[in-house]
Amino acid sequence: MKTIGTAVVKPGEKTRGFIQVGSDTDGSAFNIPVLVAAGKEDGPTIWVHGCIHGEEYGGAASIIRFYQELNIEELKGTFVGLPVINIPSFKDRNRISPLDGANLNRIFPGNPRGTYSERLAYKVLETIESTADYVIDLHSGGIGAKVPFYMIVKANQSEAAKKSMWLAERMGSDVIWRSKGEAGTGGSITSHVMKLNIPTVTVECGGGNVTEEHEEQFKIAIGGAMKALELIPGKPPVQKGYTVINNADFIFTGEGGLFVPECDVGDVLNKGDLIGSIMNLYGEVTEELRCESDNAYIAAVGHRYWPTEPGQLIAEAIPVESRGGSE
Repeated sequence: MKTIGTAVVKPGEKTRGFIQVGSDTDGSAFNIPVLVAAGKEDGPTIWVHGCIHGEEYGGAASIIRFYQELNIEELKGTFVGLPVINIPSFKDRNRISPLDGANLNRIFPGNPRGTYSERLAYKVLETIESTADYVIDLHSGGIGAKVPFYMIVKANQSEAAKKSMWLAERMGSDVIWRSKGEAGTGGSITSHVMKLNIPTVTVECGGGNVTEEHEEQFKIAIGGAMKALELIPGKPPVQKGYTVINNADFIFTGEGGLFVPECDVGDVLNKGDLIGSIMNLYGEVTEELRCESDNAYIAAVGHRYWPTEPGQLIAEAIPVESRGGSE
């Protein structure tokens, strides 16, 4: 009988369990909750996870709600949902692990004999390899920033990359970031899942408070992928056209203070346009942060009056590669 951690895959049933990865200093286990829904008929297995970064918690509830609402009688294949992968960071409301200071999404493929986060990365990737045909990776702007609703895929000539792009076009957003090269993310989960030839799409949505709109957009993305792959009935939400964006200009602060944004996510700026400024506690503007490229899509921006430190990532501006219809 097939299992995912302790969750038993039973055709025609919803089951749940956990994947154990290591233990805390008191010996208590770190268990990653797993939700499984298996259809009576065969089909692909789609793996959906949230909270690689512990403060990007918008995807967690969306996975739970989608699982609760999923009609098992209509399902062909298997849905595997992990609302929170990074339990220590989730409990700490932090993208960095309180146990070892690691950013989990920069240390894949991990190490079975390493620190907790390295062991977690290794175990997650090992389980995906033995389980998944497709992977959906849910993210947000976290506590300090917000992002629009868009997809990210790896851009190369592999069949997995082509299938990922095809899938992304059917997940409800008209903006897709085709990420070329590693660009500082060579240790990400998506980079290493793609090396296993498993198509994967990252969904970005929201940040800060989780709104009903954010929850619905995550669910639209999951449902769109499952409709496209014929796990559930219905037509996926193909858009009339797509804005395809390229590698990002990451905007970092040079001064500390309060961030005052002058644009919003989804805006398109040109070189020299003002993204925002840093104001000190006397009300003086100490720094202006400007766009570095023409025709750049604002894919992330810090919250209004968010306290910032020198060297903090405050915005992402991504040049538009093309606009057009689906493939």
